[in-house]
Amino acid sequence: MEKTKFERFISKYNLGGACESVLYAVENKTITTRAISDDKNVLCEVTAPSMGMTEGNYAVYETAKLRSLLGVLGETLKVSIRKSSNKPVGIEFSDGTTDITFVLADASVIPTVPDLKKLPPMDLTITMDEQFINTFVKAKGALNEVDTFTVMSDGENNTAQVILGYSSLNTNRVKIKATTTAPVALDAISFSAKYLREILVANKDTKGGQLEISSKGLAKTTFTSDGITSTYYLVQINTKD
Repeated sequence: MEKTKFERFISKYNLGGACESVLYAVENKTITTRAISDDKNVLCEVTAPSMGMTEGNYAVYETAKLRSLLGVLGETLKVSIRKSSNKPVGIEFSDGTTDITFVLADASVIPTVPDLKKLPPMDLTITMDEQFINTFVKAKGALNEVDTFTVMSDGENNTAQVILGYSSLNTNRVKIKATTTAPVALDAISFSAKYLREILVANKDTKGGQLEISSKGLAKTTFTSDGITSTYYLVQINTKD
């Protein structure tokens, strides 16, 4: 196992600590996890090569502790599953010099992630190139106290406004002119700025992506890099001026 690649897999679902408790499902040489934040405003699914982990389901309750333990080790790792009564109770990692054991939890303590089988139609698609990503991350840093970003478009051309600090009141704000794949009118709709920032930071190894917006209250974005595919869903946040 390449530690760096495994750490990237972790960062793509952990989102800066928003999603700590997850279930790793390893099957057909692929590892998949689905996660949801405590406030239910972001849901994600991340899939990667199994990286040497044997098939099974592994309940990770404290992702922060797993990341901390991995920091002790070198880059090339051997991984094995410790079992008790044929039940996985720990993941063992070794770099040839140092060994660590991460204790697994019972699957019953992992939050249930709802299935999104029937998604609403996506109305507007924003192209998130390197410039947009860098600007958004900097804007959120400048307006750290702002909880949401707002998307709107008059549909007159292939652009939309992405606004941090949107309000009918006199507020500090950043307005980003974003490129869309087609001219589509969209009334103002808001989502978590914190989580989009964490998504963009976690997927900085990609060359960008698209942000799809549904007027029904959902946003979706997908990134793929080095065999790891991560998909995120943001739920609309109703804001008050």
